[in-house]
Amino acid sequence: MAEIQAHRDTSVVIVELESNEFFIIVSLSTTRDTQVIYIDPTTGALQYTARDGFDIFSSEDEALLFVTAGSHWLCKTTVHARAILGYAALGSFALLLVATKLVASIPELPGGGCVYTVAESQCIKINLQNPHPQYKGELKNIQDFADIDIDGKHYFCETRDITRPFPSAASILDPDEEFVWNQWLSSSFKEIGLQRHCVILLQGFAECRNFVDLKQQELVVALTARRSRIHPGTRYLARGLNSGCSTGNEVECEQLVWVPRTSAGRRFPFSVYLWRRGTVPIWWGAELKFTAAEAEIYISSEDPYRGAAQYYHRLSRRYGSRKGIENVQSSNMRSSQVPIICVNLLRSGEGKAESVLLQHFQESINEIKSSGKLADAQVYLINYDWHASVKLNGEARTVEGLWSKLKRPTIGIGFVVGEYTPLLEDIRDQDGLVIQNSGPGGGAFSLRTLQKGVMRFNCADSLDRTNAASYFGAVQVLVEQCQRIGHSINLDLGLNFLSKGDVDNTNGYVAPLPPGWEQRSDAVTGKVYYIDHTTRKTTWDHPCPDEPWRRFNMTVAQFKRATFPAPISALAELFLLAGDIHATLYTGSKAMHSHVIQIFNDDATKFKQFPAAQNMKITLQRRYQNVVVDSSRQKQLEMFLGMRLCKYLPSVSDKPLQVSPAADIMELFIYLAEPCHVSQLLLTISHGADDSSSPTSVDVRTGCTLDGLQLVVEGAAIPQSANGTKMIIPLPGVMSPEDVAVTGAGVRLGRHGKHNFPWLYDFEEQEGEINFLTRIVALTFYHSVAGRMPITLGEIEVLGVALPWRSIFADVDYTLKSLEHDNKVQDNYKTSPQQPLFSKSSSMPVVSLPDRNVMPVMQPSSSLGHGLDLLTGDFDFLPLKSQSEIEYNSGILTGENNAADEFSGHGFIGQTSPGSKAEISHPLQGGSSQIKGAADCYLSFLEQLCGSNMAKPLDYVETMKLEIERLQLNISAAERDRALLSVGRDPATIDPNRLLEPHYVAQLRRTAQNLALSSQIASEDKKLSIIGLEDEGDDGIEFWNVDGFSDNCTDPVCEVHAETQWIKSIDFKSTPERLHELPVCSRCSRRVCRVCRAGKGSVLLRDAVNPGAGQGGSSHGGSAYRLSAADKVLCKRCCPQKVLDALLLDRVKVLSSLRQISRVKCAALKALQQLVGCSSKDSGMDFGKRDGGLEGPGRSESGLKTLFEGEFSLAEFPYGGLLYPVSVTQH
Repeated sequence: MAEIQAHRDTSVVIVELESNEFFIIVSLSTTRDTQVIYIDPTTGALQYTARDGFDIFSSEDEALLFVTAGSHWLCKTTVHARAILGYAALGSFALLLVATKLVASIPELPGGGCVYTVAESQCIKINLQNPHPQYKGELKNIQDFADIDIDGKHYFCETRDITRPFPSAASILDPDEEFVWNQWLSSSFKEIGLQRHCVILLQGFAECRNFVDLKQQELVVALTARRSRIHPGTRYLARGLNSGCSTGNEVECEQLVWVPRTSAGRRFPFSVYLWRRGTVPIWWGAELKFTAAEAEIYISSEDPYRGAAQYYHRLSRRYGSRKGIENVQSSNMRSSQVPIICVNLLRSGEGKAESVLLQHFQESINEIKSSGKLADAQVYLINYDWHASVKLNGEARTVEGLWSKLKRPTIGIGFVVGEYTPLLEDIRDQDGLVIQNSGPGGGAFSLRTLQKGVMRFNCADSLDRTNAASYFGAVQVLVEQCQRIGHSINLDLGLNFLSKGDVDNTNGYVAPLPPGWEQRSDAVTGKVYYIDHTTRKTTWDHPCPDEPWRRFNMTVAQFKRATFPAPISALAELFLLAGDIHATLYTGSKAMHSHVIQIFNDDATKFKQFPAAQNMKITLQRRYQNVVVDSSRQKQLEMFLGMRLCKYLPSVSDKPLQVSPAADIMELFIYLAEPCHVSQLLLTISHGADDSSSPTSVDVRTGCTLDGLQLVVEGAAIPQSANGTKMIIPLPGVMSPEDVAVTGAGVRLGRHGKHNFPWLYDFEEQEGEINFLTRIVALTFYHSVAGRMPITLGEIEVLGVALPWRSIFADVDYTLKSLEHDNKVQDNYKTSPQQPLFSKSSSMPVVSLPDRNVMPVMQPSSSLGHGLDLLTGDFDFLPLKSQSEIEYNSGILTGENNAADEFSGHGFIGQTSPGSKAEISHPLQGGSSQIKGAADCYLSFLEQLCGSNMAKPLDYVETMKLEIERLQLNISAAERDRALLSVGRDPATIDPNRLLEPHYVAQLRRTAQNLALSSQIASEDKKLSIIGLEDEGDDGIEFWNVDGFSDNCTDPVCEVHAETQWIKSIDFKSTPERLHELPVCSRCSRRVCRVCRAGKGSVLLRDAVNPGAGQGGSSHGGSAYRLSAADKVLCKRCCPQKVLDALLLDRVKVLSSLRQISRVKCAALKALQQLVGCSSKDSGMDFGKRDGGLEGPGRSESGLKTLFEGEFSLAEFPYGGLLYPVSVTQH
């Protein structure tokens, strides 16, 4: 899709056929062609193959004709829209959000680009053939999500990045994710390579107004307000800081003034001013009491200032001056630090509810300054009690007092002044920072001055006072912006509104010339004159004769008489509209006390007639919204952002399986359109419950070729069911007969001869082969009554996971080099001792790699050295090391406990095979080191537990730690069972599912579920907290803090000694010099070492069970999940046993999942090696050659078509397949 200048409006057509199939037909304004996206009716996955004549067409009419097969009778419904806002598949339904009506709120930005506000939207609800049931609560949550109101409050631009301050050099495909509200909803389009087809949606306000200056020259002023999504929520559920280090109702505002483009080849000056608004950046909240006039403000009792330094650091990174240019107006500020001016409008009077908030605000800034945590910014606090000043002095004197406070910091921070040049050759003689235009207009921007730092306004809620105060600061800047770009809006000098003394009091100041102007002297008279190179005219008068910033010293009446009213009225109108939008989003009602913004209007008195009655009405509306509606709106916001889905939609998977389309079908042999690993078989019953033609069972075989099919499922029962019933048959993969003989649910019986259900986790997990090169699925159905009548079959669908083949083949040369690197790494592993599965050593063997422009930093403890993420198609090589630097360390078995895993549950998997040798050192063995196999090491752990009696009963904790050791040694369940049977131990006797009483198992399951939910929410919060920042790592205590038998307390300073059962004797002697190094348990106040501390999950789980335990502030997901577990310490003796048991259970589940991830990645690597190696050698296809001289992604299209888009059926060639292609004659 080649980009072009916009020649048409974007058009979206959603077509529903009589077969209940949905198609999305999209014609972008920036392309000439049209794309067709198909919505899979089973999973809701979007499907797009980029094939001409199939899902790419030259026009919308041609695409519509193809979809409907030329008959409008096949079309059930049609929806026409202007933009796609998002899409989500949510189990039984899919929701497609589109904009049906747009308003060009900013028709043309400097350099091109139109900002559209969503005026009307529609959420299209698509029924899916979901085989999994959903509860009524989930269906209600989906309906609430579909009812979300976004009209008038969201905007976007199709051709320019507007998530960053103007002018942004970033691509439209690389937005700042802090302000992208549909990032989750647009992910489906990004996955199919159509990222542009779903717009980047921002929440807030964006509009502009045209006005003229004194010379009747036209200018434009635009106000853009971007709301941050890091702390979303309603008024009483999102206040102050959250775990994402952001405040509630946080908004970035931008005031852009420019000269509109009227002719080609000119230079167009512009100016940009930025400021922020938000709630107080500390941990606080407000408890709403319906009978009270005001909410009761409270401050968090546990470190209320945590995260404040990170918040200011994020601001400093965004608003620091750009390299290569200094702001000429900021010479009085410290050049090495970014000034952040906090204008605080809270009430400071004694007895006022906000006074406690003001006190803590000041203390938080003092603490940050004294701690030295913020080296790159300088935070200043300006306190101004707005309400008290209005009550005592009136509105006019209040505005004048605010100006006196804002004058110095506003001048110090300054604003951006520059010009846009459509032709790049005209930019060469420009001074300042040059930014190439990423919009559709071409050319570049030249910035003469930059804004350094930012002004931040706040009241309690960042609403009415904040909007008014920020307006009176912005109106002063507006006058200066017009002056700097050469357009005066001053009335005082020409009409003598000010006294001569006021005019002459300029202190000899000479204003800088606007862009495009030059000062010269007459050769004869020596008199100074000025040249405007833009209009090619000269004048004796200075284009900017006024003294800068002198309106800060005026009264409101003087400002009104001295300033041209048109731009002031235009800006006031924008602020009134923006204030209502922000108030509606945060409180559900319009803004209050807005009449003060009209103070410069001649009709301002009429706005004061009924302010009290109007404010009372809005107050009652807000109180009703906060009490009754806020919780529902909060849920809508979180689901819109893709947050807390594990809470609202627990049955919906984050990554649902996709239906693998059938390319060629003969009888019951399904030829998949591309190779994949098949996971499930989905059958739709069509015979009915009483139809004797129904099949009774099915066998499933899979393989790469017809002659290589292997049995996967044998005799899967198909019960007689009602017509339309969905039935899922899991496909575990090919298993060896030895594994089937020793492991499985049906191998051993529990007590009383009954099967034991794995209520806690799958102890006897069966692991089948994972094959990403499966191309053929063969189904054999068996009739209930053989030989009497034919079998009636319904719809048959294959679900599975495919590798990103097109991304892999986009650069085959590099793929082949990475495979060579993989082979060398594997050879090193074969000839060297192996690391355990979860070794915490960061060293591993690496070799010289192919040269690459950018080489990312190695992730710690990563043992998968193949350099290619086979699930995403991205390359990720390790840093270079010499062979002499290679070390092999098994720290996890030596009790070093270096905590490689973060609490989010991510880890890195090694490639240790169970039969390989590993260097093992363990306290139980007296620190000796010996070479053993993985199975022998596992049995040695069991021997240390049981002694000479290998049949000794073990308790739950011992069996779970034994399982942790097993998974860390990378031993499968079948290999474990074979090892146990070899020493006469029944594997069922160490099954944790059988060792606990049923009632305790039920409690433990619920506790583990709460732990998983808390972990997921904490992980989401951590991802939000590092937006705009660098990941600062962790404190060394992992989420579980359990690692099998390596947990041993050997620290003499520790006062808990919870983990000493594996050590024979320890001489615990106190060492006063180290007492301060160990933290204190929050419950028993004893010093506790790392080993004796409960993991972070225990703190999260305790807070989830007891939400009121010392919590304060606000949260967008419930106060139980707001605090970071790193802020608290709990020893294992104070932690409830049920919580410790749940941590063990969750640890085992995560290790089991990580083992599966390792198996998947190894299978993907094996598939890629076979594919590239065999296809390039055996078939004679040279993937490394460029097709037609193409560079980069186009070099392997012919090879890709040969593999995936062949027109010959494999049924004609029984020995043909993906790895063994056949030769055919082209006619």
